[in-house]
Amino acid sequence: MRLFIGYKAWKAEEYLLNRMTFKDLVRAYVTYPAIQVYFILTLACLAYGAYAASSFWLFAASVGVGALLFPFAWYLLHRFVLHGSWMYKSRHLAGLWKRVHYDHHRYPNDLSVLFGGLHTTLPTILILSGPLGWLVHGPAGAAGSIAGTLIMTCVTEFLHAGEHLAFEPKSKFWRDLKKRHLAHHFHNEKGNFGVSEFMWDRVFGTFYAETADVPRSPTARNLGYTDETAEKWPWVKALTEGRKDAGREAGPKAA
Repeated sequence: MRLFIGYKAWKAEEYLLNRMTFKDLVRAYVTYPAIQVYFILTLACLAYGAYAASSFWLFAASVGVGALLFPFAWYLLHRFVLHGSWMYKSRHLAGLWKRVHYDHHRYPNDLSVLFGGLHTTLPTILILSGPLGWLVHGPAGAAGSIAGTLIMTCVTEFLHAGEHLAFEPKSKFWRDLKKRHLAHHFHNEKGNFGVSEFMWDRVFGTFYAETADVPRSPTARNLGYTDETAEKWPWVKALTEGRKDAGREAGPKAA
């Protein structure tokens, strides 16, 4: 796959996190088309909101509301949608579930399936953030809330990629995020649903600090989509067969 923004090509097969340095990650991040679209939309929303707002403080509050919405919405979507079984049981939704989350758990080193796709992220952001911001400050508030959510999306995408990169973060905050997120991937996927924070995991009782605190899950890598499951709901398996997997499988040390 080759994507272009200006003169820069983003070639997905070059970006395997177990083969990348931190500098490689930064270059991949800033040249990824979806990230560039987020940046542009964020600036556009902030510019429009600042122009249309009748109150700076209400506009600022709407940006904050959008930023605060992100971790809560992500927790709910991650836990109840992406880790649910209902999408792969539908012929029409199986491919979407595969792209959005199954492939990421199966190929955690593959940056091309770690970053969200615009066709899934933007509609979700617009539907959730826009109306909430509108309640705060009308059209300007809607733009501000969307901008706040987009900012958090950009921050979380980068932190998430860094959690899978084969490097030891200098920041204790990032090291803790990495440890707990990798436990979600390789030890037990039924907890630690946060990516850039785990507040809602603590609130809803799905947080675990150490792998010794919960048993190892046999479905952490396949999200419960086993060979037996595929016999009944074959669509994800059919889409998966034939994928080039070289270099994409990895344990927690290489992820």
